[in-house]
Amino acid sequence: MRRSVTTLLVLILLLGSAFAQRVTLSGVIDSEEPLPDGTRLGVQILDADDAWSHEAGSVVPVAGSFRLEVEPAPEDLLRPFRSGSVLLPGLQNEYRVETEGVRYVQGSLAMYLDANGDGVWTRDPERDPFFLALSQLERPIGFFTLIYVDRAAVMTGSGVELELQPGWNVYTVRFPESGPAYAVRTAVDDIALEVLDLVPR
Repeated sequence: MRRSVTTLLVLILLLGSAFAQRVTLSGVIDSEEPLPDGTRLGVQILDADDAWSHEAGSVVPVAGSFRLEVEPAPEDLLRPFRSGSVLLPGLQNEYRVETEGVRYVQGSLAMYLDANGDGVWTRDPERDPFFLALSQLERPIGFFTLIYVDRAAVMTGSGVELELQPGWNVYTVRFPESGPAYAVRTAVDDIALEVLDLVPR
């Protein structure tokens, strides 16, 4: 009986990951120097100290552009999503999370040199150095944040209400002439990534 219950729980977790909403990120990379062979761009899940803890997919940039589908986050990395947990461009920490018990992680675009050729960032900066890079949205100009939640949630603040669906969500704020425009998307295709430097080791 205990084995059956355990098996059922595992299946539920696997199905939850399978049906979790995914997002697609695409755009261009602006670098004064040609990107070296072995450069990869991925999404790193951030831990409680904002350090990279798990790679949720990566790609090799092609001709200065990229398209990346972000993979579901592991359940054991999720933590409680409380009001103001994540600093969001435009809202900062001035928002409320309406749903009780929701858990989350935040993701960040990360570009690195896959020096050992294993297809992931190995957390050994001496083998896999990373690039310092700034990202923004271009049409119109704005910023984005990747948020993964394990259940539907609503964020409210500054007169806006934003609905998050289970899985990955792209929170965006853009700045047209009419004023800040907030949204939650499943895809953005106008990311501009400006490469500043490859962190020396």
